[in-house]
Formats: sequence, C-alpha cells, structure tokens
Amino acid sequence: MKFKIDTLPQDFNSSIKSMEKRVDSIINQTEDEMAWILNYHAIYTCGASENKNDLLDNSKLPIFKTNRGGKYTYHGPGQRIIYLMINLNQRNRDIREFVKLIENIILKILERLGINGIIDHKHHGIFIKKDDGNLYKIASIGVKFKKWVSYHGFSFNLNPDLEHYSGINPCGLNNKNVTSLSDIGIEVDNETFDDITIEEINNTFSK
Repeated sequence: MKFKIDTLPQDFNSSIKSMEKRVDSIINQTEDEMAWILNYHAIYTCGASENKNDLLDNSKLPIFKTNRGGKYTYHGPGQRIIYLMINLNQRNRDIREFVKLIENIILKILERLGINGIIDHKHHGIFIKKDDGNLYKIASIGVKFKKWVSYHGFSFNLNPDLEHYSGINPCGLNNKNVTSLSDIGIEVDNETFDDITIEEINNTFSK
C-alpha cells in the first residue's frame, strides 16, 4: 500500500478527481492501494444523504457536493482527512465490516492518545464523552465504492475552529455536539497524528 501525505491545504475538486483516478487504476490493477492524508481550506461538503434542513447558513463557507455517503460536514484547517482507496476484491466484500475496520482505526488512534473513543450506533463516526456526560463527535466517516474499491474515508478533528460548524448540523447532529483534541486539552501536531494513523492503517490493511 502506498501512503501520500500533504501538509498544505488541497483544492477540493482536484483532490476528488485525483482520488477517483487512483480508484480506476486500482480497479485496472495498474496501481496499488493508497491512503491519502490531507486537509482543505474551510469548506462544507454534502453527501448522498444530505438533508437541506441541515444547512443553516449557505453563505458562511463554500459548499461542495460529493458522492460519498453521509450528510453535511465541515472540512478545514486543524482537521486531517484520510482517503482510503482499498480493494475489497482482495478482501471480504463486506461494506459493514469495512466501516467497522475504519471505526477501529479511529478508536486505536484515540487509545494511543489516551482517549476512550465511543461508537454511537445511531450515528456514523466516533465520539468521546466529555465531563458533562454528553457525547461529542471527534471523527466522521463517509465512504463510497466503485467495483468494490473504496474511496473517501474519514476525517479527524485535531484543532479546527469549531465555530465553523455553526453553519450546519454536521451529519444531522446538533452543531454543538462536535469536539476536537485541542477542545479537550490535548495538543497533537499533524506529523505525530499522521505517523500514528499510518501505523494503524498498516496494521489493519497490510496483507
């Protein structure tokens, strides 16, 4: 598996085209699977399950339509996005199992940072419980498949400006129910996070 890491914000449409091109190459067996770690300038994206009522302010940030699963979400500085282009033809053709593998990767990342991650079966993604006893989302999951090759993946909040979530109900949740590592008093730089993430992806998907 190849890993690609970008440290500067990427253009959304160009990155999606690049990811889709890689998926076609994996399908045609001309290139290897890839995990791509990147980030964007502040934007909203909406997936195949979008609910227009979840867009609270259509003038706050640029909005991009995408074919991934899920609803509205935020991407921007302080958040890492992990695109996973994995060939399930060489594994189990089981989408639920694949999503569980992504959940487990995120849980293991959090565990290595001393945080207990929680799966809420009512909502996709990974949550943590704060001192007020409520669950707050720290990572979102949205995937798509083409001929059993995955693309899109998950996003993880390190230290984004959480106020940017105020223009949407992210993934159908109240926009107050999101958090980040810095929000709970943990500071982790991109390089450290990327290293941990690569190790956990390797542990999960290496053949």
